[in-house]
Amino acid sequence: MDVIDVQALPAARWLQVVEPEYFAHFLPSGGAAAKFVVADDSGIRRLRQAVAALAQRHGMLAAHVDAGETRLHMLHDVFFAAARALPWDDLIQGFIEGMFNRNGHPWPQPRVALTMAELAQRLGMDDEELARNRNRWLSRELWEDAALAQDFRIAMLRLCLARLDPDVYDSPDLPVLPWLRGEKLGLGDLRRYDIAARINRNNARAMLVSLCHFVRKAGRHGLLLTLDLRRALHPPGPDAAGLHYSASALMDLFEVLRELVDDIEHLAGMFLLVLADQGLVSGEHRRTLDNYKALEMRIWPDVRPGDQQNPLAPLVTVSA
Repeated sequence: MDVIDVQALPAARWLQVVEPEYFAHFLPSGGAAAKFVVADDSGIRRLRQAVAALAQRHGMLAAHVDAGETRLHMLHDVFFAAARALPWDDLIQGFIEGMFNRNGHPWPQPRVALTMAELAQRLGMDDEELARNRNRWLSRELWEDAALAQDFRIAMLRLCLARLDPDVYDSPDLPVLPWLRGEKLGLGDLRRYDIAARINRNNARAMLVSLCHFVRKAGRHGLLLTLDLRRALHPPGPDAAGLHYSASALMDLFEVLRELVDDIEHLAGMFLLVLADQGLVSGEHRRTLDNYKALEMRIWPDVRPGDQQNPLAPLVTVSA
């Protein structure tokens, strides 16, 4: 591997390129991208903060997932960590307001939750007529949306109804948010609310696709998902706290990343940013990218102008 031999790209320069190329128009219009960035610890810290600010400026949500805290080789754990980072009250409120606005009934008080009774009074409509309209809209925009996995559709319907009609649909044991966040729940508790299965490695991809789609339906331009690999790239020290990764677990992590890269076209609005130090390309051989060709072949920057880097390449090395 020779990527470390080229001149490092200043982080500010890289950001100046990716902002107009991705954040300004491509991601808001439903595009998606995966980028791998190699930097030292201080560079990663600054870059993470800068990209999060960039996402916020362009109407995106951000979730940061660290290999020292989350098992990145388990895609469902990545999903749970992302779900825990998201403001679900704001997302549900944004979706509901957008739904009413799209159907010719402008929300009376933006970003303020209102019950159906309050809405009917504000809109000058009959309660039952408004409820019938609401059910029809929810059916069309959630239940009939093939981009959402069935359990995800049901979960979003439950959250919307609980927000609009808390006296009827809300309850202390509503399992939707705990289910999304990976908390331990019995199947019986889930099935009482028509959710058929826990989120696991078999359905995590469909849930992540659904999440990206729903974030956009809720009025956000996309999702920045940052994965920090550093803890996984090095053998654990004797006193190291947090999660440890064997070499085989790291290969599983690379496989998860390979799957995400291959699926990126389906993750509408996602900017996947994978952060790593030099261990990714020049560390212990059993833990480098060179040991997992399926991912290396997808992201390796084969074409470079001299000793310079292409800032739009899937893999770049940056300096603070």
